[in-house]
Amino acid sequence: MGLTVLFFGLYRNQNAQICNEVSIAIDAPIEQQLITTPIIQDYLDEWFSGGLSGVQKKDLSLHIIEDKIENLPAVESAQVSFDLRGVMKIDITQKVPIVRIYNGSTGGYYLGQDGSKIPVEGHEVARVPIATGGFSQSMIKKVYTLAAYVHENPFIKALTEQIFVNKNRDLVLIPKIKNQRIIVGDTIDLDQKFSKLQDFYTYGLNQVGWEKYKSVNLKYKNQIVCK
Repeated sequence: MGLTVLFFGLYRNQNAQICNEVSIAIDAPIEQQLITTPIIQDYLDEWFSGGLSGVQKKDLSLHIIEDKIENLPAVESAQVSFDLRGVMKIDITQKVPIVRIYNGSTGGYYLGQDGSKIPVEGHEVARVPIATGGFSQSMIKKVYTLAAYVHENPFIKALTEQIFVNKNRDLVLIPKIKNQRIIVGDTIDLDQKFSKLQDFYTYGLNQVGWEKYKSVNLKYKNQIVCK
């Protein structure tokens, strides 16, 4: 009976506890960070009139707060907890953008590592390749496949500035090297294509100079065509 009274007293005291502070932690790569603590705080102030500070725990639904945060386009998951000091902890895992599909009229959107669309508006600017050109739904899938490969390959990722779809419907990488184009073509055999490219840069262009060729074509099997 004594334990029951004790637990009841603790439960009642916890429910009467006031939220003294909101602590927000966001798990996201620095260069690809789309959401920040001020952005989340603005949403909390919008959803809960006057904010959460000063509100009793009994008047807060942690699950509702989690659901609202997880419904944000850039959020993968959220966990909300309340400690004995009156601190509400919000731990957020952000979706990782890998490419920005550019649309001149609206600014376009990001594609996340999971393939989801994340609007540009309302988010920080992520440092990812920008994709431009003519986009059908099938082409966007190819752009995603190429961007995912670039994201996972440190050498190609460091090299790539932009992805472009040319008039022949070829995927083209625009590297950070001035005035050069890498014609990838389709997304078939990307491992082989980029293995050839890395060897070409390492053993070829290092000898003759990286700006010797304006176009490096990887479309053809077992060869690289340069102009």
